[in-house]
Amino acid sequence: MIKNNSTNSKPSHRTIADFLNMARTALLAANIKSAQLDGELLLRYQLNLPRTWLLAHDDAEIAPEQWKQLCQLLYLRSQHCPLAYLTGHKEFYGRDFIVNSHVLIPRPESEQIIESLKSLVSDNSHQVGNLIDIGTGSGCLAITAKLELPGLTVAASDIDQQALKVAKQNAKQLGADISFYQSDLLSNIPHSHKFDIIIANLPYVSHNWPELSPELNYEPSLALYNYSPDSLGLIKKLIVQAQDHLAKPGYLILEMDRRQIYPASNFAVQHGYTVTETKPFTLTLSYSGQWVDASTSH
Repeated sequence: MIKNNSTNSKPSHRTIADFLNMARTALLAANIKSAQLDGELLLRYQLNLPRTWLLAHDDAEIAPEQWKQLCQLLYLRSQHCPLAYLTGHKEFYGRDFIVNSHVLIPRPESEQIIESLKSLVSDNSHQVGNLIDIGTGSGCLAITAKLELPGLTVAASDIDQQALKVAKQNAKQLGADISFYQSDLLSNIPHSHKFDIIIANLPYVSHNWPELSPELNYEPSLALYNYSPDSLGLIKKLIVQAQDHLAKPGYLILEMDRRQIYPASNFAVQHGYTVTETKPFTLTLSYSGQWVDASTSH
């Protein structure tokens, strides 16, 4: 499928070096700054060869069918289709997760939830045994929580059945024993089910934010955007719903944009929560059961 052209008198125009040069030119023209790296990653995915081999054998010829498939991948990437959707994989917390267009691509910011969770569980004064991940998507948070903290009993939910299929596939592949529910937030979770910790990366992006990447156009809008004025509509809804599903005391760890931490914290405090930790993309709340009606707060 690949052959070396070093002994050929007639140079080939379909070598590894040719593709890398073409990819770099095309992707830079599309204003993709990681052009060189993306070209290498597409090659590694399509040819199933390590980077060191590819760079050491850049005169190797690429078979016509593979060249055609690489060009198709390059075109899609030049249209800002995320690499993770082209390769079907994305690393999260050191593990490889299957992804497709039904789920958000795992991001480094979400790893802060895992860090906050591990800190919470490691505190000996907090006895925590069970956790649920709301809006699990690919399952990266729930699965990582279970694998990093095997003593936890972990459940995960999502409103989208197609997303749950991906999460279940990842759980099976990575060996994580997790219960799954199809649910709109906590609405389909029995009130008798109490959780010590609820974690969630819910839709919190606003269409009005000026810094949005064109890659976001390929991700599922249901899992990405919230159309309330502050884009905190679903997060606020979960804060209220969680009161009936948290053990006392219980903890809620939420991902959001750094500019949303302050208003979300204020809303939570009005509903009887205590802010225990804030990070640039994570808010950790504790709840002891003393609910306060926000409508009576001034």
